[in-house]
Amino acid sequence: MSATKSKTPTRFMPPGPFQSIRLLKFYGDEAKKLTAAQITNAINGMAPFNPDVKPRAGFVEVSVSGKTITADMYVAYDVYATRFDKKGEPEKNSFVTIERGSVIIRLDQKLVEIRGSSRLASKFRSVLYEITEVRAEPLIFEKETRREIYDMLIKPTQAPPKPLDISIDHIVYIDILKKDLKKAEFRGDKLQHKAEVGHYSRMYDGTISRFTGIFIYPSNTPYKTTINFDNSSVLIFKTSDGILEKDLRWIIKTLAESSE
Repeated sequence: MSATKSKTPTRFMPPGPFQSIRLLKFYGDEAKKLTAAQITNAINGMAPFNPDVKPRAGFVEVSVSGKTITADMYVAYDVYATRFDKKGEPEKNSFVTIERGSVIIRLDQKLVEIRGSSRLASKFRSVLYEITEVRAEPLIFEKETRREIYDMLIKPTQAPPKPLDISIDHIVYIDILKKDLKKAEFRGDKLQHKAEVGHYSRMYDGTISRFTGIFIYPSNTPYKTTINFDNSSVLIFKTSDGILEKDLRWIIKTLAESSE
């Protein structure tokens, strides 16, 4: 009798130190009418990507599985730099930079996951509206929801063989009710245990804007992670083995299901 081999967990290796994810959601009645075929046809109907021709964006490797559409997106934009000529006079030069990212549209959840920069996400939103007349907006997180997600992530874990280390090293509070103070930013080690930091939420009614720390994911892997509620984004820093796909899906699901 042969033993059944367990399936190796899927991992991926971001090209840089972290994977940037921007989350968008379809709101409104028009979004309810969207179908996978409609979006796919609109994307495939675009002219091939040309970095010199508007919209300076395009899609490749488009695929559909049920109500999920995946595609790679290319975006071109200008970068300006100042150089000095032979006489020492400054002159401005422009260069074309091309960025590639991945787009996953889950119509059953009205969710768009963009693995790429804020610039790429912004271009996707404008292109999507041009080809479908439907807007995708950043997720909305209520004040209490932000706190609940934060509390969940800093909860101590008892994973064997010993409790794994969790540490908040950066947190920003906004909408503070303390005289003329409206915003407070803290950097340090294990800020979740610093009483004076927590005061800005409990005593001064502050709202968590964003935070960074090392958190334990379902695989018991510690990832340094930044969550920005205001722009609906998450950054996950890779380990030496990359990032487990199931861990990435978990944090995305947590944020998506907690939003309005």
